Amino acid sequence: MRNRRVEPPLVLPRQVVMDGIAHYCKDFVELLQSLETAEWCAPSRCEGWEVRDVAGHVAGLFADVAVGRMAGQGLPEVTARQAAERRDRTPAEVAKELRKAGRLCGSVLDSFTDEAWLARAPGGFPGPLRRAVLVLWYELYVHGDDIRSVTGREPDRGSGLRAGVVHVAETLGLWGWGPATLRLDGMEELRIRGGGDPVTGDPRDFLLAATGRLDATRIGLDDRVNIYREVGT
Repeated sequence: MRNRRVEPPLVLPRQVVMDGIAHYCKDFVELLQSLETAEWCAPSRCEGWEVRDVAGHVAGLFADVAVGRMAGQGLPEVTARQAAERRDRTPAEVAKELRKAGRLCGSVLDSFTDEAWLARAPGGFPGPLRRAVLVLWYELYVHGDDIRSVTGREPDRGSGLRAGVVHVAETLGLWGWGPATLRLDGMEELRIRGGGDPVTGDPRDFLLAATGRLDATRIGLDDRVNIYREVGT
């Protein structure tokens, strides 16, 4: 059962999140611009999706948020629509849309007050606005990693990885996983549901396991460490 009163392991400062989104949006655009035709149509590790579908979903997410279309974000039917609407576009076209949508998103999010940042997010998102915005950074990072992994590019181990771990740690706590203490390489300690048995190792491996992209048993955990298990995806 979900426990929505669990304290988050870490709340990232607002400006850190906004700067991270801007940086990783630019990075994602550059990644798309570097793709060859064969890479654009390559199968991704997201089941049933090619690289172009992953990219289309990310661009569609930012395009939706830029115009206030918040309801249903993250639901399978919404992510499928975002991908399908852009499936026949080129990498350059999707990159151009994401660049524009990213700038608009930044302006929209900057318009919220600090009080609104901590209040419930619009559009039915289950949690505060600051958590909904962190999801944008997480999406840029994890889907950028999806594309890098299948096109032979080196994984990024910058601030987006830390943000992704922070997001999944909070989500796992809300979903009732733990208690546990994350002591991952190169990261500060994160206590989930007050802290418990330590989880050590590579933060990227933990993030991949916590999003169903890596068999959790490979890092000594069970399949409950998956933020999508609760909603059946």
